[in-house]
Order: sequence, then structure tokens, then C-alpha cells
Amino acid sequence: MSESAKPSIFTSYEKKSIYSLSGILFFRMFSIFLLLPVFSVLAMDLEGATPFLIGVAFGAYGLTQGLLQLPFGMWSDRVGRKRVIVIGLGLFMAGNVLAAFADTIHWMIVARFLQGSGAISSTVFALIADLTRPEVRTRANAALGASVGIAFAFAFGSAPFFGEWLGLNGMFLMIVVLSAISLVLVLTTVPNPESSPLLPQKTSFWNMAKTVWKVPTLRTISWGGFVCGAGLASTFFLIPMILVQYGYERAEMWKIYLPMMLAGAVSMILAAIFAEVRNRFREVMLFGIILLFCSVISMGIGQEQDRHLWFVVALFFFFMGFNVFEPIFPSLVTRSTTAETKGTAMGVYNFSQFIGQFVGATVAGALYVNNFLIFLLLLAVAEIWFFYLTLSFPNPEKRNIVK
Repeated sequence: MSESAKPSIFTSYEKKSIYSLSGILFFRMFSIFLLLPVFSVLAMDLEGATPFLIGVAFGAYGLTQGLLQLPFGMWSDRVGRKRVIVIGLGLFMAGNVLAAFADTIHWMIVARFLQGSGAISSTVFALIADLTRPEVRTRANAALGASVGIAFAFAFGSAPFFGEWLGLNGMFLMIVVLSAISLVLVLTTVPNPESSPLLPQKTSFWNMAKTVWKVPTLRTISWGGFVCGAGLASTFFLIPMILVQYGYERAEMWKIYLPMMLAGAVSMILAAIFAEVRNRFREVMLFGIILLFCSVISMGIGQEQDRHLWFVVALFFFFMGFNVFEPIFPSLVTRSTTAETKGTAMGVYNFSQFIGQFVGATVAGALYVNNFLIFLLLLAVAEIWFFYLTLSFPNPEKRNIVK
């Protein structure tokens, strides 16, 4: 049989599911990532803005996202994924409308809390697991992870341009439009699962959460999500402001972000190959933690020597480390749980990641002016503990690769 005549790995039903959910995830994550490189410097123009309040606004999204990941994940296990995704997108759009008209930092904080209440990330990954066969699920997750990576690249490359052209309020209006596109995709293109293992209504929320939390591998992954979230929020809250203070123009930051994204893409591809194909999850995770730790060290050197180049180096180390975990964590979560608890399990993981974002940005904002090195020490301790937990992390049983 010729190469072109080989049957596809995915069925047409699975292809439709992957394409539609990848599109939804792309627009959703592009909207979130678009703000990361520029929010802290653009928010300085809001009335009443201080480093601490900007940090709270930066992290507020993560707090409500984190608190609602578990309820939304379990709710999707009970009433169905699509309904939860539609409601979540509606809440996200409402928060962006409010942010578009916010002229004070306090209203921006309120808007960011509302944005975060549309917690659908765990539900999207749980839905793709419902819509694909077990033997191709890892590749389906990788496709969704790739859409997140592409969203990262486009967002970071274009954020300085959109920030200068539209301003912070205009960027939120653009996000409203992108969210509306995602909503249309959900309603018109996403299939309904042929069979959905929904939980009985009488199942206790806390009992389900405790059942999921008892899985040791999930606890390690969740702590890793917390550390990555804290690092993501604090790094992209602090470093853009620091570079502006060193004289960088906001519109010129793409010259830093573009090569950083390329390095991150290489890191993501290599991580996926070694983890998924060679089943070296633990080793890949340990390498990613080392990269995150190098980022903290670089920021410390930059602070002590008062040299901006070290902060640029820190961005590269962090982005490469973060992208090591991006393609493998969702796959590990779905491998660690049953079909009936996928939504709850992804909720636990995303809860940890988004709470980490809130803690990272808020603590960074509070300590930035006078206690920056103390903040770096706290982040380093969290990463060292993650490294210790990962030393005993078992590589999952190797699955047969579908050819």
C-alpha cells in the first residue's frame, strides 16, 4: 500500500472533534496570552495603579479560574461538557466587556475576576477525551496542546503591536470578538459525545475531589502546575515593567519575544518526543524544572548586577522550561484517572495552575519594590520541592503507538 493510501489515524468524527476544539482553544488561549507581555506596563496608565494593585489585577483572573476549575470540571462530569463550555465563554466575554470600559485599576480588578469565572480549560481537555478513542487520545491531546503553543507564539509576537495600536481597553474589545467566534464554533461544529459517562447527581463534590486527589501522580502534577503558574504570572508581570524601566520601547519588545517563542517551540517539540514517544516523562520534567530554576537565578543576577540582559536571559529560560510541561501535563492527568472523573481531574490540575498564577502575580507585586530577592527565594524553594517530588515520579506504562 502506498504512503498516501494508508488509513488515517483518526476517524472523521475524531478529526472534526480535534479541529473544532483546537480552534476554540486557540482563540481562547490567544486571548489570554495576548495580555501577558503587555498588561503590567499598559495597566500603569489606569487611575490609581500601583505595582501591588497591578499584580492583583494580573492575578485576579487566575484566582477565579482556579476556584471554579473544580466545580466546572465536576459540573461537566454531571451535565455535559458543551453546556459548561458555552456558559464559561459567556462569562469570559462579559468580563472582557467590563474590562474594555474600565478606567481605574479597581474596576479592572473586578473585570479580571469576572473574566476568570469562565473556567473552561479543564472541560475542553475532558471533552476531547470523550470524543476520541483511548489509543489515539495522547495524539489528540498533543493536537490541542499544539494549538495552545501556536496561540502562545502568535500572541507574544503580536502583543506589543496590538498594545500600541489598540491600547489596553481596545485589546479587551478584540478579545470579545475572538470569544464570540469561539462560541459560534462550540455551537455549530463541536460534536456531542456518542456516549458520555456522566456522574450521578448525588455524587458529593468533596468526595470526588478527594478521590482524585488520592492519586499520587496527580498531586505531583498539580504542584508542578502551581509552580509553573506562579512562574508564568510573576515573570510576565515583572520583566516587561523592568525592561521598560531600562528604556525598552513597548512596541519593540517583539524583538525579544520572537526568538524566545522559537526557543520555546523547540523545547515543546523535544519534550513531547522524549516524553510521549520514549516514555521519559520523569526525566523531561526534571529537565524542565532545571530550566525554571535557571530563570530564577538569572533574575537574581540581573537584580544584583543591575543589568537588563540577565532579565532577558531569564525570560528565555522560563519560556523554554514552561513549554516543557505544556504538552505533557494534560496527557498525564487523563492517564491518571477514570473516564468518569476526567473533568474533575483536569479541574484539580487547572485549579493548582491558576491559583499559582494569582499567588505569583500578587506576591510579586507586593515584594517587587523593596523585597524582590525574597520573592525569588520563595519561587526557588517551590521549584526545589517540585524537583524533589519528581525524583520519585513513576513513568507511566508505555502505550502502543498507533501507526
